[in-house]
Amino acid sequence: MKISIPRQELLDAVNKVKTVVSPKSALPILSHILMEADESQLKLTATDLKVSIECTVDCTVKEAGSLTVSSQRLSSILAELPEGEITLDLAGNNVINLECGKIKTKLFSMSAEEFPPVRAFEGIEPLAIEQKLLRKMFQKTSFAISTDQGRYNLTGLLFELADGKLTVVATDGRRMSLYSEREGIPKGANTKVIIPGKMITELERLLADNGEVQLFLDEAQAAFQFDSLRLVTALIEGNFPNYDMVIPKKHDKEGIIATSTFMEAMRRTRTMTNDKFNSVRITVNGSVMKLNVVTPEVGEYEEELEVEFEGGNLDIAFNPDYVLEVLRRIESEKLCLILKDASSPGLIKPYEEKSSHQYLNVVMPIRL
Repeated sequence: MKISIPRQELLDAVNKVKTVVSPKSALPILSHILMEADESQLKLTATDLKVSIECTVDCTVKEAGSLTVSSQRLSSILAELPEGEITLDLAGNNVINLECGKIKTKLFSMSAEEFPPVRAFEGIEPLAIEQKLLRKMFQKTSFAISTDQGRYNLTGLLFELADGKLTVVATDGRRMSLYSEREGIPKGANTKVIIPGKMITELERLLADNGEVQLFLDEAQAAFQFDSLRLVTALIEGNFPNYDMVIPKKHDKEGIIATSTFMEAMRRTRTMTNDKFNSVRITVNGSVMKLNVVTPEVGEYEEELEVEFEGGNLDIAFNPDYVLEVLRRIESEKLCLILKDASSPGLIKPYEEKSSHQYLNVVMPIRL
């Protein structure tokens, strides 16, 4: 294999795929990127066996073929080279000659035949969804994905298509985030799968503001194809909790407050908490909401806010980090706090929403 390609274009492609590479894998080939040159294109592939990313770029192919190269070593070298045309030439004995102007270097390669194949999803009809919409839905909810491997079915995002509506849900058992959308969602498709959190992170990073995603799904794997990229992942086995049962249905207390005001106040309370004592007490009396933090050996904090509140007085406590992560993602000027009592979950959602979508967050309280 022998190709030439502008340095920046190759570096950009390497940076898009290298994030799934596991440097501590027991299989040395997984620390490498597979490069395949054919006609006038170069395809780069990286995988950790669960998530794979392919990126295709134009180049001058002088000799078709394939090779593998260390992801870390190649990205480090490319970042330091000057702008210009790069030549990659696979010589004998698994050695890659890399040239850029007067700079010459040699890199070790492993056999391309050792690289794990990535599924092509032939014969599956894709679904088309706008990139911008999908990225927004992921960004609104992915913060609630669990990182606890002991609760493996919660380490991904529920992706549910039913009756022309797409619903994505994440929960770690202490909070839950849900976003559903009807506008721009293909009708007739029905599916319910759990997409791994690592795949969601990569999609948030790579999805753009324009264009569509071609989505391929079956019971075991999913592929997202857009622009010059294709991402493939194994799906998480197991059952996702019944999210509808988590959403509070019976409540008698509802507050409306300015989103920015509430967020700024919660950020201030966070300055007085620590890892051991991380709670803010919220007391509502009439139109006054009082935030109070008491942290041993740190100090105390108290602030009063104006709120429109119905249903009587309330005394409840929350983890301020959980509340803040929700507030950062609410775009409306005002938000709704829907509450019942000190031991029941609270519901936070935008005050104004389009009829085509729903965004809500459930947060469990902390015992007073």
